[in-house]
Amino acid sequence: MNNRIKDAFDSIHAEEALKQRAKEFLSERIQRTNRRRSPVPVKLTAACACLVLLLAGGYSFFAPVSAISVDVNPSVEFGINLFDRVVSVVGYNEDGMALIDSLDLKYQDYPSALEKLMASDRVSYYLENDGLVSITVLGPTEEKSEKMLADLFVRGYGSASNVVCHSGVRDDVEAAHKAGFSFGKYRAFLELHALDSTVTEEEARGMTMRQIRDRMDACSSGLSRRENAGEGPGRHGKFPAVLPAAGRSPCLVPDILPSGRTAAT
Repeated sequence: MNNRIKDAFDSIHAEEALKQRAKEFLSERIQRTNRRRSPVPVKLTAACACLVLLLAGGYSFFAPVSAISVDVNPSVEFGINLFDRVVSVVGYNEDGMALIDSLDLKYQDYPSALEKLMASDRVSYYLENDGLVSITVLGPTEEKSEKMLADLFVRGYGSASNVVCHSGVRDDVEAAHKAGFSFGKYRAFLELHALDSTVTEEEARGMTMRQIRDRMDACSSGLSRRENAGEGPGRHGKFPAVLPAAGRSPCLVPDILPSGRTAAT
């Protein structure tokens, strides 16, 4: 009897020990499984991070942050990304659209694209026939604009007699595009309009940069002659308006075409 009781208790202890060992075994297996599975979320997180960086990098590459406007008669704008690569090219008149259709400029660094544009047959034609090329730069910061402008001078563009280089004004870009101008030509239009308010946007869009510059020079010369003649500023610090004869602009000069012919006025 005692032996059976003892055997029964031994059996109970054996079952308890077996249970304990089973618990320990299962616990160890679970921990091992979790350790093997743990890299999966880590790898997934790393993959997601790489994807985000890739998408951000792709957006950065294709997003223009700077711009260059080249205007002679063709008006062309480059959109330039953070890496100084041309990611968009837009023509703002028929000559400009024809010019960019004839050249492969996208995804080049902007100095190379600008060099190719300036060496094109269309731009060369104007340069050889007393045309005026205006190059206007616009960076995301004033420092970047200054750096881009300095780069133009280093490359010799600013030293040419018939090439002028400027920094643009970011606030003018939206208004320029809405009016159908590149931001560089719009800058020239605003300067001319400040001297001769009779000039319309439509008229300026049809003018070459040489015609705009000659008109500005004529206006400036007229004001200088009036000042030298003793006519001081009128009310509000402005010179009295010069009334145009027979509806003509007070600053009107003959429009000289690239071929040397004078346009009818």
